[in-house]
Amino acid sequence: MHRHDEVNMKLLYCGYNGFGQCPTTRASTLPQLTEFPVTGVKEVSLAWSCMVVLTDSGVRVSGFVGGEPHQLKQLTLPDAQQPQQLSCSQRHVLVTVPSGDCWKFCIKNSSWRRLDHFTRVERELKHEDSGADPIVRVCCGSTFDVALSESGRAFVLPSPIYHPGVRVTQVACGNEHCLLLTETGQVFSWGIGSRGQLGHGGLENEQEIARQVDSLAGLHVMLVAAGGWHSSAVTECSDLYTWGWNQSGQLGFCTGKNTVRAKQEQTAGPKKLKTEYTDDVTILSTPLPVIWPLEQEVNVKDVGCGSRHTIALLGEKVHVSTACSHSLKACTGL
Repeated sequence: MHRHDEVNMKLLYCGYNGFGQCPTTRASTLPQLTEFPVTGVKEVSLAWSCMVVLTDSGVRVSGFVGGEPHQLKQLTLPDAQQPQQLSCSQRHVLVTVPSGDCWKFCIKNSSWRRLDHFTRVERELKHEDSGADPIVRVCCGSTFDVALSESGRAFVLPSPIYHPGVRVTQVACGNEHCLLLTETGQVFSWGIGSRGQLGHGGLENEQEIARQVDSLAGLHVMLVAAGGWHSSAVTECSDLYTWGWNQSGQLGFCTGKNTVRAKQEQTAGPKKLKTEYTDDVTILSTPLPVIWPLEQEVNVKDVGCGSRHTIALLGEKVHVSTACSHSLKACTGL
């Protein structure tokens, strides 16, 4: 989920701990929230076997690091640069710094490498343009990494993602797809669409150019999140939309109409997905608003997606159409 402006934030951890992601205990699972041994937490990124935390004092990576579990290691960037934002996979950590550079830390051998000059690839330079386009955010997926530059260009490192000429303000990565959010509140998707995670009404891939999610075109989207094979978006009206794979109920829907279910089709070659209509929402390839329990009205402030789950952060509902509540009240998992 997205960073909120808080001070002296603490980090609590629960769930699977087989690699020692939470180093205060050797237990393989933590059924209760356990405090992580750092303070001043600014940002957290989790992967299957490790976790990276940005604090006031720098970056720490915990879990399976350097070929050993139960590690907690302080990371020092080359030339003592200050980390600005980060993301991790089980193989590496990406870190941005105030200069706009992007650094990659290899978890296996503890080495640093600067990802240099990739933003100049196929960049049309104006006469007065120096060619600099600092990286402001990074996002690690399971199969690729995405970076966002200051000018609003998105990259699947190191290549640019082509999309209509709009400025991108947020990127989100799933296992095989990514979402792009523009400054005008439009959502574009790119990558593999085998579970409907792209939101285009089918299971086709979009790997030549990022394509706008037409079902959200009439809405002003404020933020997006991508899970393993599902996606979500929060609109200006604080509504939550979800789409993609729903095998574990991660979309927040139990039954519905005009949805499709995917089955493995036996073929001589690679396995393919065959769809059929059903009332069981296993795949939803078009974004729909989440219907909350008892049809209550909620004010969604933020959303985060895991591999097969979704969590929404709710604020107090304001009964004035032009008002916007900034007091966070509850956190509800879907």
